[in-house]
Amino acid sequence: MHLSTILLSVASAVLYVCTTEAAPVVGGYLLLNPTNGAAKLQALAQNAANIPINRLYLAFARPGMVYVPGSNTLQHVGLGYGTSGDYGYADLKTKVTALQAGGVEVFLSVGGWNYGCFPYLYTYYSVGGYGTSTPNYYKIQQNGGSLAACTQANMWCYTCEPQSENTVLADFDIFPEPSSSATWKTAQQYIVSKAGGDAPVFHPEMVPGASWTDPKNNMVNTVPGDGYYASVNRDPYQDLVYLAKDLGLAGVDIDYEEMWHADYYKNGPATGPWTSHQTVYKYATIMKDVMLNIASIQPSLKISTAASAAGGLSTNWWGGNLKNIWYNLNKWYPDIYTGIANSGGVNIMTYDLSDNTQYSECPDVGVCSLSQQVLYYMNSYAANGMSALVGYEIGIPAYPDFTHDPTHQLPLIQSEMTTILASIGTKGGFFWELYKAAGSTSNLDVSTAAQQICKAALGASTARCAGVIPQPGGGTNPTSTVATGTKTQASTTVATKTTTTTTKTTTTVVSSPTSGTCSATPWDATSVYLGGAVVSYNGHQYTAAWWSQNNLPTAGAPWTDNGVCGGGGGGTGTCAGINAWLTGTAYNGGSKVTYNGFIYTAQWWTQGETPGSAAVWTQGAACTASLRRRLYQ
Repeated sequence: MHLSTILLSVASAVLYVCTTEAAPVVGGYLLLNPTNGAAKLQALAQNAANIPINRLYLAFARPGMVYVPGSNTLQHVGLGYGTSGDYGYADLKTKVTALQAGGVEVFLSVGGWNYGCFPYLYTYYSVGGYGTSTPNYYKIQQNGGSLAACTQANMWCYTCEPQSENTVLADFDIFPEPSSSATWKTAQQYIVSKAGGDAPVFHPEMVPGASWTDPKNNMVNTVPGDGYYASVNRDPYQDLVYLAKDLGLAGVDIDYEEMWHADYYKNGPATGPWTSHQTVYKYATIMKDVMLNIASIQPSLKISTAASAAGGLSTNWWGGNLKNIWYNLNKWYPDIYTGIANSGGVNIMTYDLSDNTQYSECPDVGVCSLSQQVLYYMNSYAANGMSALVGYEIGIPAYPDFTHDPTHQLPLIQSEMTTILASIGTKGGFFWELYKAAGSTSNLDVSTAAQQICKAALGASTARCAGVIPQPGGGTNPTSTVATGTKTQASTTVATKTTTTTTKTTTTVVSSPTSGTCSATPWDATSVYLGGAVVSYNGHQYTAAWWSQNNLPTAGAPWTDNGVCGGGGGGTGTCAGINAWLTGTAYNGGSKVTYNGFIYTAQWWTQGETPGSAAVWTQGAACTASLRRRLYQ
């Protein structure tokens, strides 16, 4: 590895960071995919000087990426931006340059929910590891009946992602421990030397793509992810820095969400409470490795991290949600925490919250609304001297699942935004995600939310704060909402079910969707659609995963976004030129079709056999990315 002349001593490894808090940040995450990720990024780049953010997070690269400096390819990065040639490297670099010339810092984010979820371990030790009376256990009951019935064949009862996402093991990953790397070893030695809790134990034997036996029950599993980095003897965290340097990025972002790791390696009495010290050590080593490489390779590069809402609390931990991780990081390794906070920032995921008292999801008595919980969690960081940035989620929250428990969701509406901004708005913040639909007329759309965050942090007169998030090909977001009042339960249309109760003193302004040039039949709220139905809406083509009526395509399931309309049957990106499956068409072995957002290949002659259900079809790559942030509560 290339650290011979600048490998810093363990005691002085973070000299590159500033000693004062970072300037206010208004950040937005962009989930890239090969279908329309490039078009979205192009729209942002073309309008860089006028969009209401000053930082863009490109999501997500694989934790086990490989990038050889100077190779100029994203082939082994896992970003999902391109599918051939240089896998979008040159195009991405051009857009990064344009964005930063327009005043928008660009960070590359590594990890996220799918790229941090180990389906077997998350099911058996997180969702199913605390009895049957936990908020997500219903997934096991619905998809398998019991914990013992969860296998790879049913994706361990679909706890990482629902069955409708059609995920396979290759869609997931873990953060590796590259034990052959000199930098990793240096970082590891530092973490061990300052460990303030249980004795550190690392697990380099858990290599993505390799077989791993669970010593607790002798079950043999394949570790999710790509182990290519191990076969070529590279450190993915060093390669992240090399890639950021070659792309000209302003920073890198580590989105660590390995809840399974904390639940599996916890320590304490059988009935709790427990400690999650081993997860603190693993995460701290990852961050130290990245920071050492930044100091060695590109000292001007910033580093940020996502952190859980409960991560700053010091109180007893009873499993799930990565509670205490960042509190203990700051306690035992203050140079690492402060180095991140003063560089790119610590981004708190204060969303996907619930007010379901059955599962004690209000963190304290009288702390149940979205704004109350957000401020409670942010204050827990502040009370321990930990600088952090608040997070928002646009649209329908990922948790609780809107098909299972819509009444306890806490979406971002105007009254809650006003309360949060009045308390901590001047410090800036970030949001998920730039092209996520509002999903309801009561919820803030992305442009409205971004404008308000921008004005609170950068000043109401800041020109870019009046801008909007542009749509690919022109136009703005189809839903523009201004809402006031107190949320009881917003009117929300989800899957095949509509839940409507009263929201007090609510005013909404909704603009009509802009039409695109599409060959598919336009979506109609009164029509009934069966699984496999294709419609057009707002210039995009959508495919229904199951029966649907009056479910807005931009709100998500059961609709899959196939990308911007272009008049052809195969869309763009991964599925370009591949026709949708038709029940009346005969297919020979080797024929490729698209169905429900995935490519399928026929193994022999077939007609009338549905992809995803019949053995004749082998599932291939997804047409669109399905990586989402979720929090296990």
